[in-house]
Amino acid sequence: MSSDIDGLVVENDEKAQQFRIRLGSQVALIEYSRSSDTIVFKHTEVPPELEGKGIAGKLARTALEYARDQKLSVVPRCQYVASYIRKHPEFQPLVKPDARA
Repeated sequence: MSSDIDGLVVENDEKAQQFRIRLGSQVALIEYSRSSDTIVFKHTEVPPELEGKGIAGKLARTALEYARDQKLSVVPRCQYVASYIRKHPEFQPLVKPDARA
């Protein structure tokens, strides 16, 4: 499935404040809110039919790379994003100090 995941396109809809992957009529997403120097990841949602295929991980990685590129501090209120950061220590320095736990 890795090669299939690599071909998926993650959109950043800044107006809706969502990172999205569309697969046919299905949409997987991470909702966020952004201020000038902080991005809060609020919720990750993957349709049940698409779970277990690495889609949430692709969304999280893309969202965190965006935060790093934009020099944003991260507040991972979403349990999935917080777990992803724990498993991928290269993203831990992005987490705002008062949001670490």
